[in-house]
Amino acid sequence: MDRDQWLNHLKERADQSIFHDVVFSPEMEEKVRRTVERERQKKAYFSAKKWPLWSGVTAAVLLLAVLGTVYPAIFSGEHGSMSPEPPTEKPWLPGTVAAPPDLWKPSPRTEERHDNQTFSYLGEKPVRIITDETGLYEDQTQKVVWLLDGSFEREVELVAYSTDGKRLSLGKYEVAGPLYDAKGHFPSGIVLPEPGVWKIQVLSGGEHFGQVFVQVQKGIAPANRDWILSLVKSYLQTAGGDLAWLGSDRQVEVELIGVEAPVAEQRRVYAWVKITGGANEASPGLSCPMVLDILYGPAPSGGSGYRVVGHRIPADGKMYRSSLEEMFPEKYLRRLDEMQKR
Repeated sequence: MDRDQWLNHLKERADQSIFHDVVFSPEMEEKVRRTVERERQKKAYFSAKKWPLWSGVTAAVLLLAVLGTVYPAIFSGEHGSMSPEPPTEKPWLPGTVAAPPDLWKPSPRTEERHDNQTFSYLGEKPVRIITDETGLYEDQTQKVVWLLDGSFEREVELVAYSTDGKRLSLGKYEVAGPLYDAKGHFPSGIVLPEPGVWKIQVLSGGEHFGQVFVQVQKGIAPANRDWILSLVKSYLQTAGGDLAWLGSDRQVEVELIGVEAPVAEQRRVYAWVKITGGANEASPGLSCPMVLDILYGPAPSGGSGYRVVGHRIPADGKMYRSSLEEMFPEKYLRRLDEMQKR
């Protein structure tokens, strides 16, 4: 049997298999012929009796390899056409999120004793963190002490990854000496913008050193809620400017929508505020969204502390919505809309 007859016979057998709907193009056919010809030229390595068997195996393998490029289309119902090539994946880098990591879970909290001192932490060696047991809350800085073990550089870098692939650089830090049972430690503040599970990776010398998984919660941290509410209410009792018309006898209600605390000394508060006048006040009152800024610094009466340094309310009429969109980040604006529907 010559090459063309043998090739036709191979195609007929393929037509009787799962490849019956696959188009065997002239280009594919020519590719098989060229391969067979190259193998024939190597006949010095094979006996004449073994050549037909060897060439048959070679061509069959090549045919299956070529048909393999369209094999997925057979099962998807797209017979007779070749599927597009899958996109080329980028090389893996430490911390890269190649797909939504649905299996991420917060690192468990562990309590231990060292030198007669009890401490609790999240994660496991070589990277552990000590933080408030109430956990992390969106947009609000949280103090963290990092415990490192193993071999690491004097300076390390923190990088955070969300489950949807968002990457945030959290800065570089100089590692200090031992703490508890760890070889090295350093303090940091962490602010993560969205609720959910985040992976925080430690890089040493630009390479992956370790990681810890944290749960970021929606809403306002207990450490912020009570004192912010008290401070805002006190401010609104006497605030002047565009609130002066409310009079001096005021009843104030505040519903917090969100808090941004990029650093310990600063807060931005998003709230719904309701202010009504007392029995002797003729004012109809005020009920609207408001943004208030809080800073830590010297107080007018002496000493230092947090104080409200300003507020904003949306414009009236046709400018109401556009001014509101300028004041509120998108996610807090959505929560405001949801609150108003209740």
